[in-house]
Amino acid sequence: MTLNRSTYPCPVCGMTSTRNLYTIQGFFIVKCLSCSMVYVNPRICNEDIFDIYKKEYFRRANETGYENYELTAPLRIKTFAQWYRDLQRYLPSTFTSAIDIGCAAGYFLDLLIKNGWRHVEGIELNTRMHAELRNRSIDVSDTPLEQFIPVRRYHLITLFDVIEHLPDINNDFKKLSAMLDENGIIAIVTPDFASLQRKFFGKRWFQFKPREHIYYFTPRTLSLIADKHGFDVVHLSASGQFADFDFLRNRLSTYKFPIIAKLFSLTCTLLHCKRKSWYIRTGSMFAILKKKSEDTRL
Repeated sequence: MTLNRSTYPCPVCGMTSTRNLYTIQGFFIVKCLSCSMVYVNPRICNEDIFDIYKKEYFRRANETGYENYELTAPLRIKTFAQWYRDLQRYLPSTFTSAIDIGCAAGYFLDLLIKNGWRHVEGIELNTRMHAELRNRSIDVSDTPLEQFIPVRRYHLITLFDVIEHLPDINNDFKKLSAMLDENGIIAIVTPDFASLQRKFFGKRWFQFKPREHIYYFTPRTLSLIADKHGFDVVHLSASGQFADFDFLRNRLSTYKFPIIAKLFSLTCTLLHCKRKSWYIRTGSMFAILKKKSEDTRL
């Protein structure tokens, strides 16, 4: 599949002057000289980028996507449960409607339904995932966010590992604002370019996937684009996910850390912890956004 590339201005400030940071898989990771936003440029063009997700994105056939998303379902379900707990103090009992954008196999939707949410929806572009969710009578759309037509406003909108993929992010933020209830919240998990993991791993940071991860926010640049569209970042913290021995060893080997992988395997063998799972930091951030008050907007 041939995917065309185009050059785009900075998604945060609209400027075009950049400095090249890395070249990865034939793509340039650049930093805006005006606002410091990090992004891929040139990148797969807006007209082609959604094609990445429609086919076997969740069972990797090339360098994009997941090796087998559903194979690690128990770990992912535990991760979503942890993120839901992190959200709890921002979710009053009056909240009843939610939409999970990029909902994949629907694990977070299942969690919302289990917790009594009345109106639960998802957006998922992957053809197989979308069909399976529909077969389970889950209300899910296969329309990209900027083209999605909601039938209600939502108290909770989640974008877990999603905004770094969105090609038309300014129009997407406008759509999110229109979709969100005045008192609602948006929950975001996204790679943090300012994280210790990125600084430690450098060019080999596993979040560098320039065909699909086209934006690399920091707390500052995420706050800038949120403010631009009338949102306050009311919570920001480091985020992680549950991982077990096989998952971590595979990650270390895949991203070319063979010595660390062997040391990790030896340590887990000696400590008899190969069957355990851990919540580990992944170099991502967890952010909660709310609409600015009318006084603030004025």
